[in-house]
Amino acid sequence: MGNVVNYIKWRGDLSFFDSPFNEVDNLALSLLIYNDFFGIVPVKGAGIKISIKDAAEWYFTKHSIDECSRLDFDWILYYMAKTGRFGDLYLSDYVDLNESEKDMMFTAFTVHLPDGTKYVAFRGTTMDIEDWRLDFKISFEEIGAQKAAAEYLKFITEKYSGDIFVGGHSKGGNLAVYSAMNAPDVVRNRIKRIYSNDGPGFAPELLDEKKFDDIKDRITHIVPTFCVVGMLFELNVPHMIVASDGEKILQHSGMTWKVEGDHFIRKRYLSEESIVYNKAIDDWIGNATMEQRQAFTRDIFDAMKAAGAVSIYDISKGGFHDFGTILLSAANSESKTKIVFGKFFGSLWRSIEKIKVVDTIKSLQGLIDIFLIFIGIVFLTIPKEVYMVLGGAIAFVVALWSAVMLLKAGVRDENPFMKRGRMIFHIIIMWFMVFILSNLERIPTWTNVLMAIVFFSLTVASVRYIVKNKATISGKAKFWMILVAVVNLNVGIVSLITPQRLYYGKSMTVGSYLILVGFVRFIIQVLEQSQNSTEHSRYYEDD
Repeated sequence: MGNVVNYIKWRGDLSFFDSPFNEVDNLALSLLIYNDFFGIVPVKGAGIKISIKDAAEWYFTKHSIDECSRLDFDWILYYMAKTGRFGDLYLSDYVDLNESEKDMMFTAFTVHLPDGTKYVAFRGTTMDIEDWRLDFKISFEEIGAQKAAAEYLKFITEKYSGDIFVGGHSKGGNLAVYSAMNAPDVVRNRIKRIYSNDGPGFAPELLDEKKFDDIKDRITHIVPTFCVVGMLFELNVPHMIVASDGEKILQHSGMTWKVEGDHFIRKRYLSEESIVYNKAIDDWIGNATMEQRQAFTRDIFDAMKAAGAVSIYDISKGGFHDFGTILLSAANSESKTKIVFGKFFGSLWRSIEKIKVVDTIKSLQGLIDIFLIFIGIVFLTIPKEVYMVLGGAIAFVVALWSAVMLLKAGVRDENPFMKRGRMIFHIIIMWFMVFILSNLERIPTWTNVLMAIVFFSLTVASVRYIVKNKATISGKAKFWMILVAVVNLNVGIVSLITPQRLYYGKSMTVGSYLILVGFVRFIIQVLEQSQNSTEHSRYYEDD
């Protein structure tokens, strides 16, 4: 079991005559086009071709494979060039348009297979902000890249004979479907298969149902188990759901899809979280008019540029400051943008509020948080009697526990010295609890001391949590956990120094604080669980 790169390595010695073109070959070629082939692959209309092996030789004189992460597309080209199956395939008719001022970002090339069949590949979305802006425009208008894709496919079919595969990943999948849907009848008849690899569909207001029905039986729509992009304006075709070793949105990368032999590992259903997100987005889009979607797209991407962002990476690197600038700019935008923005976050919150909650509750830290909230409610419910009730209950439970442990120590077969020491310890604990229970007037004071111990324990728990999760915990979560630890320490010291100061206001304050601390700790752990991702090794050489 591996991914598309492992497939290229393992199956690269099989020719297309021995093993016909398949779904994984499609993914490999749709990812290959993400590499920058400007000046390497002959341009559209040049009338010449270059083999993948030769293209790789040129490419790696400018790019170093040593600088690539595991998910970089350079690996696709690197290993294709080393195989007989892919190395002798030819590339031609390269188009790479990056004219954001004209709303045009479009890249395509044609792959020539040994039997004369062509694979027309369209590039998907890069991390460029302007590229994402154009993707969002799919929600309210036909974009220039779609029209360019249709024109490109028509040009290729007029220039070359033979059958055609059309495909792409992400936006490239949308372009593949659009170009086939809008091709002349004679061209559509030559298309064998249309591959949309986690590509979005089309706004219902813009979809020509008749044209779509003509090609829908030839569409292969492949999506990972956590799918958001591929379910935007969901295509009315069967979805091939595939396994992925990525976490959450990282599954959008075709480099994470699991391969076995010459096919993807299938799954029956999307993940529960993916379904939740898709429902939220569907509700949002369904409640927004075309005009609202247009205003939202304009304002939110203008806000990103106002924050100084050029790529999506800039938003994550800029942290809260840049994101805050975006939100502030959106808040000052026109009313219909605010409506769409508000509806989206409202729908998203309603949909994801239960995500990860159950997993967090089951953990030790989650149980501590729930206990803190419960004790806080007790303080608020019976503020005058709480110290008496809580102290008496704790003393009784501890006395009972000590009695049970004393009996167990008595029948335990161990060193006599250890056994005697263990029994004396539990006798002292039990005697002390009985002493507290027999002096009812002192219970509130002792309870205050116990609460001080609880706050000291919370301080230690927060510090341990930070140390244990230092590799994954975010800077913001670490700050809040440290702040909670400092406040707990101070409250514990005050409770220990002034145990006799018992009054209504103090109970209400302690109760409110316990609920707040429990809730903050709980939310931090939910968010941290959601952000944790599986680490992957960097290279493929040891696979």
